[in-house]
Amino acid sequence: MTASHRLLARAEAQVHQNLVTMARRAGEALEQALEALVSQNAELAQQVVEADLQQNQLLRIIEEECLEILATPEPKAADLREVVASQQIAAELERIADHAKAVAKIVLEMDACDFSGPMDRIADMGDLCQTMLTQAMESYENLNVELARNVAEHDCEVDELDEAACSSLMMTLMTAPDTSMHATHLLWIAYHLERIGDRISNIARRVIFMVEE
Repeated sequence: MTASHRLLARAEAQVHQNLVTMARRAGEALEQALEALVSQNAELAQQVVEADLQQNQLLRIIEEECLEILATPEPKAADLREVVASQQIAAELERIADHAKAVAKIVLEMDACDFSGPMDRIADMGDLCQTMLTQAMESYENLNVELARNVAEHDCEVDELDEAACSSLMMTLMTAPDTSMHATHLLWIAYHLERIGDRISNIARRVIFMVEE
């Protein structure tokens, strides 16, 4: 292996490790935001908000590392696909953390005395998103295209849960005054979870691109 190839291998390994760290932090942010919602734990919600800065910093580091790989003499086509996919996966992970932060901020605005609404569907959306994220990153680490396709297909289940939750919440808004903004808050939480599902599906598609394109 030449010196340039050794440098390339080390750079790719570092990007890989940083992406795994970003995924872990995104998963933790989502889990904690949902736990804060269920328990109405303002302190935990605030922790999610404050931790988001670390994710932004990691994204910038990965972008710089990918630029270094592109500057390596004669990178192979597979290396270029990995760089492109890695940058896109990092961006999706950063946005997942942003959505988790948005959920946490909504929790901070909610009235803890009002805990009605389709919480079961929202909880199911959160659980499904967490499972999808774990599997998406497993497909990335193992270059498992079949698992990546399975993750992408599950996004429709998140959409169905979102539609059911939103229908129930819209009915509430039409039939009863929402003096505490509770239904509106839950609508926004459902929106952010639906977007998280979309972004996880995008990660899975990037894995497929890495392997098959």
